[in-house]
Amino acid sequence: MSKYDGLDNAVIFDFETLSTDRVNGVVVSFAMLNFSESRMSSDIPHTFEELLSKVNYIKFDVKDQVKTYKRKISKSTLDWWNSQDKEIKKDQLTPRDDDKSISELYDFFMLHKPTNANKYYSRGNTFDPIILDYIMEQSGKNTPYNFWETRDTRSVIDGLSWGTKLKNNFTPEGCEGYKTHDPRHDIALDVMRIQSLVLATEGLHAENESV
Repeated sequence: MSKYDGLDNAVIFDFETLSTDRVNGVVVSFAMLNFSESRMSSDIPHTFEELLSKVNYIKFDVKDQVKTYKRKISKSTLDWWNSQDKEIKKDQLTPRDDDKSISELYDFFMLHKPTNANKYYSRGNTFDPIILDYIMEQSGKNTPYNFWETRDTRSVIDGLSWGTKLKNNFTPEGCEGYKTHDPRHDIALDVMRIQSLVLATEGLHAENESV
């Protein structure tokens, strides 16, 4: 049974991986966050701290993926991780006793998505959703949403900032303490990016109406 989160109608998710191979690459962790699109243009917008507190997170057993599912680790991706912040690398790559099999991802996703979700966001629809599709196929499950419900935050951000020089990886105000390459922080930050642009657009509309 899915968890009900009131007005939350959208989900955003992100993998950290040990390969850019979307079919057979090893995945390190997965984070998903439920949020309300309507709150983005309301008097009670999301805060970064609130979003972080709502993130659901699962870390995967790397050895099990290699042994049981024949998934692969890329040397170039591993080298990239070795160049990152030591604390983030330790948090993401250190094996733990409670690391989960990728076969548990479907139940994890179904448990934590809101019952009224109708949009599923990722940073780019050519990466994370494809990884999820193939994990579902390997574990004998269906993708836990309809293909037409997928959304791409890069495209949303680029669309909302069209005509400006704003980059889609900007850090909005109120997101102090952000940790790069932590999927929990990455998805919360993307929601805040979209929200900041929605609020800015609402402000411009209000100014135009008052003229």
